[in-house]
Amino acid sequence: MRGWLPTPSTLMRGMIRGWSWLPLPVAQAFGGGLGWLLGRLPNRERRISQANLTRCFPERSPQWHRAQLHRSLIETGKTLGEALWLWHSSPERASHYIREVYGRAHLEAAVRAQRGVICATPHAGNWELAGMYCARWFSMTVMFRPPRARWLAEPMHRGRTRLGMTPVPADGSGVRALLRELKQGRGVGILPDQAPRGGDGVQAPFFGIDAATMTLLPRLAQRSGVTVLMTVMERLPRGRGFRAHFWPAAPEVADPDPVRAATALNHEVERCVALAPHQYMWNYKRFRRLKR
Repeated sequence: MRGWLPTPSTLMRGMIRGWSWLPLPVAQAFGGGLGWLLGRLPNRERRISQANLTRCFPERSPQWHRAQLHRSLIETGKTLGEALWLWHSSPERASHYIREVYGRAHLEAAVRAQRGVICATPHAGNWELAGMYCARWFSMTVMFRPPRARWLAEPMHRGRTRLGMTPVPADGSGVRALLRELKQGRGVGILPDQAPRGGDGVQAPFFGIDAATMTLLPRLAQRSGVTVLMTVMERLPRGRGFRAHFWPAAPEVADPDPVRAATALNHEVERCVALAPHQYMWNYKRFRRLKR
């Protein structure tokens, strides 16, 4: 009898596939419900979010911090619900929910230039949908680092491929692949606020506090002379869809000095956060020290 029982990974894959049959607003609502629970029970995500909000907005009142904490965890839950839906969706179906695009002219200009494009997409709004939208304009290669939750790795990899992106490993071979794509005038997607490893980063201010910051994006920008576009897919209220934002990053992001470049990059991420602070993933450990 035991041989007929599905494995946990098979069950999870089935659940994710079933999730994709839901309308996206319903998937968002279920994810938001999970986030609501996270905001009311003791857990790691709540603890990290609370610490980060207090550090980044010390001038705000305790009431504001509490409200933002609960809102941000609900939005984080929505992001998960959307991702599970997206990974078994099609670009055509998902594109239906992108209602507005601000800065389309910057995207069109980058495509016309044919010098390569780095879409710098922080953990704000829905970065999976942002990558899919960019992949409709040009070939899009993204670095893939398996998540802590191992059961998510396979659907995440398959889902990004389904949405038109080409995942590459987050190692030396992946960096070479990104540089090769940029030199051929194509696009790559990078999470500019992703924690670097060891010698791949520097300490630079983020909301006035030293944070481990990647040097990969500035190095790629220096070596290839490409356009760096800040990219955010902001979630609209009440399940109405999304609003895309694009703007060119400051030239200082490609500064030869790694700390100046990282500082400029963090400033651009702060601009992304300012669009909808509650939609930033505050449960991400940005303020860790680099391990040498």
